[in-house]
Amino acid sequence: MSFETEIANTLTSGIAGLQPILDRYGLWALFVACLAEGFGIPLPGQTLLIACALLAASGKLDLTAVILVAWTATQLGDIIGYLIGRYGLQGVLKRAAKQRERLVKAEAAFARWGIGLLMVARFLDGLRQTSNIAAGALAMPWWRFLVGTILGTSLWVGAFGFGAYTLEHDFHRITDVIEPLRPYALTLSTLLIVGLLLFLTSRRPLRH
Repeated sequence: MSFETEIANTLTSGIAGLQPILDRYGLWALFVACLAEGFGIPLPGQTLLIACALLAASGKLDLTAVILVAWTATQLGDIIGYLIGRYGLQGVLKRAAKQRERLVKAEAAFARWGIGLLMVARFLDGLRQTSNIAAGALAMPWWRFLVGTILGTSLWVGAFGFGAYTLEHDFHRITDVIEPLRPYALTLSTLLIVGLLLFLTSRRPLRH
């Protein structure tokens, strides 16, 4: 049985369907997908990371290269997303906010809880693509952003990179749990983003 067939049998069809892309572009596909997700483009970075880790487990790729490419690309993408938010969208957000007090509260909340939010967001579709931009737009301190994104990226790459490589054929047990939850995670992410926008653009006075 070929490795491509093993992927199809043990993992989701989404992972198996990316095999032709990996055959053609190799780790460049992983790099681009992880990079783009950091600044809002919904490419399958997580799925490609799992697929590459499984290829490494089969001896077709080097695990160290997979981990380094995913980690580096993710960090670069996160930083680009933060810069887009900080220098491209912060002014727009300030103009859109109907009450300055609301924006100040949102910025304070992100400054206080942002490290944890960035770590959790790395594992949620939707937030993974937007949290870095939000951190920049809400003026999260640079050093706190770096701590949050480095921790989140390291945990994410470890979970889906080393996890897939170590468990190999048993990894389908994890994807069997994760895949059905993805629509709910995306819905939750969307509600959080919409809720934040409504909070900032509403004219209703704050309750004290």
